[in-house]
Amino acid sequence: MEERDMNMTDEHMAQELRKSKGSKLGGKILSLLGVVIAVVGIILGGNLVMIVIGGVVLSLGQMVQGKSKDKAGRQTFDAIAPDIVGAALENVQMNPAPHLLDAEDTNIPLPGHTHCSGSGYIRGTYRGLTTELCTVRLTEVSEFQREETGLWEKNEQVVYTGQWMLCELGQEFQTWLTIWPRDKMDKLFNARTIKTGNEMFDKRFNLSSGDAQAVLCILNPGCIEQILALADASFGKFAVNLNPDGRLYLAVHSGRGFFDIGKGREMPDQLRRRFACELRWFTDLIDVFRGV
Repeated sequence: MEERDMNMTDEHMAQELRKSKGSKLGGKILSLLGVVIAVVGIILGGNLVMIVIGGVVLSLGQMVQGKSKDKAGRQTFDAIAPDIVGAALENVQMNPAPHLLDAEDTNIPLPGHTHCSGSGYIRGTYRGLTTELCTVRLTEVSEFQREETGLWEKNEQVVYTGQWMLCELGQEFQTWLTIWPRDKMDKLFNARTIKTGNEMFDKRFNLSSGDAQAVLCILNPGCIEQILALADASFGKFAVNLNPDGRLYLAVHSGRGFFDIGKGREMPDQLRRRFACELRWFTDLIDVFRGV
């Protein structure tokens, strides 16, 4: 009976995902039409009416795309997320308040932004440890003046979307540490970073800490090898921040949130596997730091 109910749920979700893709296509067509109308208005000597109509049609197309994805995403979350989270965590709370996880209360380097917001908060206990996960989104707001109308408008651009997790390890450490990916500029200018002696790790990550010697006791060779193995299985560039009081922050710059349907191309069984795999990746990284 339970298997039959799941099949019915999957069938319904698959239908909604297909509808979402259809609505998304319609929204894209509307958006493209809006751009064409606005461009024609500009070509015709700055025809303000056509430019405004084009802007309205463009906004309508974007709204249609967003609403269809949001609806499919909410239904998928309600049908799948509780079981996935319940298999990994105990004492699960959806949308707990107040939140424990604050992305700006860490040493994890973030791109420049105007606003930082979190969503989809879920709290539970992982092997007896208080754990909270959420989606972090950073946006940059800028103002510009349209040449055609002379009006000032605001442009809000998403500069970062990632999956974050906080775990309270329940133990104290001698120092803090932050691990984040090395980029081309770091390598070019040979940015200052603590060397672990593991060539592969030192090429892939920056490491900073309040105590260079103490941090190497935390990041022992076995710990480093486990981090490298998880790096190979990662679904985005990730960073780690460990505090002396045992708060462990994990952040993956994946471009999506937890239980995000993405482009809606995956069917329910595929989404279940991906969601479970992503959550397990985070708990595996928690295990690396447990008891080190």
